[in-house]
Amino acid sequence: MQRKWAILTSCAAIALTMPQLAVAQDAAPVTEIADGNEIIVTASKRAEKLQDVPTAITAVSGDKIETLGIRDFRDYASLVPGLSQRDSGAPGTGTIILRGLNSGAQQTSNTSAVYIDETPFSPSGFLSVGALLTPSPELAEVERIEVLKGPQGTLYGASNLGGLVRIITKKPDASRFFGTASAEVSSVSHGEMGFLVRGSVNVPIVQDQLALTATGYYRRAGGFADNVTTGTNDVNRSNLYGGRVALRYQPTPDFTFDLSGIYQNIENEGYAFQRLVPGTFQAAFGRYDYASYADLGADIKYRIVNANAEYRLGLGTLTASGSYARYKTQIETDQTNPYIALGRTVLGPLAVPVFGVPIDTLLPADSFARFQASPNMEKWTGEVRFASDRMGAFEFMVGGFYTDEDSIYFTNVFVHDAQGNLRPSPRDLLLKATTTSRYKEIAGFGNATFYLTDNLDITGGLRYAHNKQVAGTGGPGGITYYLPRTPLTFNFSDNSLSYLATLRWRPAPNISAYLRAASGYRPGGPQTNPTPPPGAQTFVRPDTVWNYEAGIKGSVLDGSLSFDLSAFRIDWKDIQLNSLVNGIILQGNAASAIVDGFELQLTARPSDLLTVSVSAGHTSARLKAIDPTASSVTGAQAGDKLPLTPSWTTAILLDHQIPFSDAVSGNVGATLRFQSDMPSNYPAVTPVGQRKIPEITTVDLRASATFNERFTAQVRVDNLFDKLGFTNIGVDATVIRPRTITAGLSAKF
Repeated sequence: MQRKWAILTSCAAIALTMPQLAVAQDAAPVTEIADGNEIIVTASKRAEKLQDVPTAITAVSGDKIETLGIRDFRDYASLVPGLSQRDSGAPGTGTIILRGLNSGAQQTSNTSAVYIDETPFSPSGFLSVGALLTPSPELAEVERIEVLKGPQGTLYGASNLGGLVRIITKKPDASRFFGTASAEVSSVSHGEMGFLVRGSVNVPIVQDQLALTATGYYRRAGGFADNVTTGTNDVNRSNLYGGRVALRYQPTPDFTFDLSGIYQNIENEGYAFQRLVPGTFQAAFGRYDYASYADLGADIKYRIVNANAEYRLGLGTLTASGSYARYKTQIETDQTNPYIALGRTVLGPLAVPVFGVPIDTLLPADSFARFQASPNMEKWTGEVRFASDRMGAFEFMVGGFYTDEDSIYFTNVFVHDAQGNLRPSPRDLLLKATTTSRYKEIAGFGNATFYLTDNLDITGGLRYAHNKQVAGTGGPGGITYYLPRTPLTFNFSDNSLSYLATLRWRPAPNISAYLRAASGYRPGGPQTNPTPPPGAQTFVRPDTVWNYEAGIKGSVLDGSLSFDLSAFRIDWKDIQLNSLVNGIILQGNAASAIVDGFELQLTARPSDLLTVSVSAGHTSARLKAIDPTASSVTGAQAGDKLPLTPSWTTAILLDHQIPFSDAVSGNVGATLRFQSDMPSNYPAVTPVGQRKIPEITTVDLRASATFNERFTAQVRVDNLFDKLGFTNIGVDATVIRPRTITAGLSAKF
């Protein structure tokens, strides 16, 4: 533990022993300027204009987050071309999907990453089971959200094949005291009331040198789904609460030291489900009704600490960052349908000779199965990098990265009797497994940019990473269908190289065009199925992507029209395509895929008061080839579309300012969101007629008034026409939130 805390304290030591230090990149604000309300981003780990970064990025500013009332991942995902999710029906759960890189329902490790400031919050390890979670921090005091499309392997490392999401928080201000307070109430159609209270305060401790910011919040997301078995209405309510504390020390203009901590709990009492008649989209019981023998939900706890120091040297900026991130989770669902039937099939021939009782006594057909998945992780990371200033026709960045990740994944299938009571031991547990994983990675990275002319430059980048993994399965008391499961231990190591090449041309000050080729990888690991079938892999190789992209972005007409257009092709090889064998995941490199698409973002400002934004994306993600054995188990065939990525997405936003007087200003706006139909899984997995999830179109309205630039009242109507939309289909369909009316008040002081 002392060694790990040194990752954080060494960053402070590096900073505090340097006589002159400097500001930095993540301190750069979202800047509104005359030539198109340009946004400054730090996606390349340098502060740059969004239009100058040679990769596809969508940036959502903190002001836009508040104006639109963005609270959860789906609220902004539907605004970002190429971003979707395997929606599990509760905040904090599900799989982030960027540019279609999703291998199916059994995918356990993530293909897209999440950063909070300098903290890589998503896991990297092969056995970390990061695909079950979508980090959903409260978006209070957020400077912006940056969504980087395509692999970012040279700068950000492993497990971001499709890209990554960066949440950049606001930093303390040592120049003045200020704060905010807000409250809102919401009414959900077909459901109950919800509310949000939060506050933030910024306190200068040493004028112009040291400041502290503290933020706290409590949010109740009102439920609307009913469990017809237990009779519980509005069972999918969620409670989200926590806070953030940040300290900034800046004794000179050349030195910045930041220390921050985030605490968050998410308590989901149920899921946003609707039971469908098999093979149709008709409700089996009623709108927003589903059946589960008990009210099961998901609990998630996040803890993050980050220390970051930046020192301005004569030739560039030295950055040292250390982070600690932890999550603990417990996700419970009713899995009676697969596990009781499968358990009876497996145990039937063994019931009398092994257990001495018939199968109807050992495992009655009217039993219920409670599936409990609990991925837990502790992650320590450290990074040191130097970003040079431009030196004539040359600039560069070089750095080193280290991570130490401990993951524990508990999997239990509990058996309940016909009345819902847990069966007596030892027949209360049908399956019990614990998978432990220690993932260590050390990496070095660098890139260099050569300016052929002031308007034409070329960049090359490289990252070398070495990882070691020690994994264990089974755990104390491990069982598989009431039979003892022998604990197993595995060792694994691997090396990976990631590449980047870009060509950028700026024909005018406000226009930038680029070509980009970049690679990325997701670490491999050991095969952990306790009874793998003949011919199964003993270890799984990393899967890799190459992303080829062309884009143009900029602004014209004196900044009244800005645009960002990109087209891409992704080659995904050695896909880690997981499948279920006797209820246990079998892992292997089994397929390759091709993804083609384009993404478009336009913002028009026909007047100082009116803003119109349009984003659109087309993604064609399909299997190129698949191993015959994997095909027979998963039902996937060459040519099948990859699941849960719509071919088309569109969002249109209109906002109009209304200057009532010198003291009062107003705003009215609307958002149209469209998502085309998409496959829920591979064709042979789900019943005919239920493979394609129907398209979704929703409309949101909003209006606000601000008094004396201090007090704001807002009203929002989300999903105005109360559209019933599905985002995922399994035994139950995951549904979008029905019409929700929200009224809020906020104050600045």
